Formats: sequence, C-alpha cells, structure tokens
Amino acid sequence: FHVVKALQITPEENTSNISQSIAYLVSKGREAIFDAEHFFDGFKHNPTYALDSIKSAYDAGARWVVLCDTNGGTLPHEIFDITSKVIEAGVPQDSIGIHAHNDTGNAVANSLAAINAGARQVQGTLNGLGERCGNANLITLIPTLVLKEPYSNEFTTNISKEGLKSLTRLSRLVDDILNRIPNRSSPYVGSSAFTHKGGLHASAVLKNPKTYEHISPIAVGNKRVIPVS
Repeated sequence: FHVVKALQITPEENTSNISQSIAYLVSKGREAIFDAEHFFDGFKHNPTYALDSIKSAYDAGARWVVLCDTNGGTLPHEIFDITSKVIEAGVPQDSIGIHAHNDTGNAVANSLAAINAGARQVQGTLNGLGERCGNANLITLIPTLVLKEPYSNEFTTNISKEGLKSLTRLSRLVDDILNRIPNRSSPYVGSSAFTHKGGLHASAVLKNPKTYEHISPIAVGNKRVIPVS
C-alpha cells in the first residue's frame, strides 16, 4: 500500500532499492539498521511481500531488521505472532528489533511481546516521547528488563543495577529540560509510584514494604512516601 501510494514505485523497485541501499552502507563499513516502517500493518495486508522486503535488507547485510508498528495500532498478541513468523521465515532473532508506538497504550507491552517472540533490540524514547501518543517508554522498559523475571535472568542489557538507581533522576531531568511536568503516576519513577496513603496500606508497608511494592523504590532511585491526611 505504501509502496504504491506513497512511494509510487513498483514492489520490485522497492525491494531492489532496499537491497542496494543496505549493500552500499555495508560496503562503507557501516552497521546498517533497516527500520521496516509500517511492517506489522503491511504484514497483515500482504505477508509475502512484507517478508520479501525485510529479507532483502537482511540478505544485503543489514545488522538489524527493526519491525515497526508505525501507526501504533497492533496489539501484543499480534506482535508476538508476527515476530515469530519473521524468525520462522529465516531472519534470525539476534538480528530483529522492535519499534512500537503507543497509540493503543500498548507500546511497552508490544515491545515485551516482541522480545518474548525473539527480538533482541528495542527502540524507544525516554519518558515515551514521540509523535502522536509517543513511543515505547524506555524508562519503563529498562527496569522491567533488568529487574523482572524472566528477563532479568535470561538477558543482558549492559545496564547495571547500580546504574539503574539514576533512572528517576534521568526521567525528571528530561522533563525539566523540556519544561514538562513529570507524570506522577509513571511506572517506577513517578512520585506516586511508591506513595501509600490508605491506613491499611500504610500500616502494612511499615511492617513489610513488599505488601504493596513490587520492587524497592531505591532500585530505580525513587523513594517511598507515606502522606498524612
């Protein structure tokens, strides 16, 4: 659809352009990343051609083939299924990335679904910044991969648990630079993420924080708050 309507070339010309572009970058000693824009919508419309497009990039030497949910309308079960089919078609999982938009509020979930299927690169932004409803929020994805099983046991992210303690500060610094008010309810780093107000909640947390906290706030540089009303 995009090849014919937006680029106004033939499908064959498009795959040839992809192959030649990647081959040129590789010939210059560069690490080529092919972002397959609109891949998931394209796959649902024409799976054969969608696979031909990304295989032309991989066969030409692309280090990464990144599957993009450009319109942000694909759901996690679809992401998992289609990413699995890409691997079955011959693109190895250690060359597959995921690029998710948040138009259904599923960018983080979609990224995890792709990882579950085999993707090994994740594209996203700090605080989920991006066009329309934003991109996959790395501030949420990173601690999930570092702290949550099975990801924490199976994968290496090159981000240490010690380094993770600067996550809250980083998130708020980005908002400060952009003159944005931080989202209080942001997972992991929001000022409300570890706030316990209800009497029973506060009582239980004082006895054992695990009663109402899935991780220690210290792990991400946040802090526990128990307000008095």
